[in-house]
Amino acid sequence: MPANLSAEAKGLWAKSQLAKTPQEKIKALEAFHSAIPKHKGNEKLQAQVKRKIVSLKLELEEAKNRKSSRSGASLFIQKEGAAQVAVIGVTGSGRSSLLASLTDARPEISSRKFKTLKSMPGIMCFQDIQFQLVETPPLVKGAADGES
Repeated sequence: MPANLSAEAKGLWAKSQLAKTPQEKIKALEAFHSAIPKHKGNEKLQAQVKRKIVSLKLELEEAKNRKSSRSGASLFIQKEGAAQVAVIGVTGSGRSSLLASLTDARPEISSRKFKTLKSMPGIMCFQDIQFQLVETPPLVKGAADGES
């Protein structure tokens, strides 16, 4: 750092370098920026710190937008047991009935088409080994009716 900084500013710079999260980095950099002496020799340093603060704020905003843009049910189910097995099929093929008969899970079993809207897990025991069965929503709508 070519600027002539006070001990306070150098301490704040070190603190900003040790910050882990973007929020902590932004706070530390803002404190550092306010401690930089305001003169011509520090203009580049001030601009550099401002750019870093802006880029961290944009990064936070993008991460927030990515999280909020997710809609619908999550397709990910945490694995439990020795293996995770997906039970897939077309609507009306008996996925819910199979899951209910092999596991302790209680999915809604109905003659109505497309009743399963999100994945449902259940644990099946076989010779002291636990398998996780995951019923999925129907993959192809209308395939059971002969539609394409």
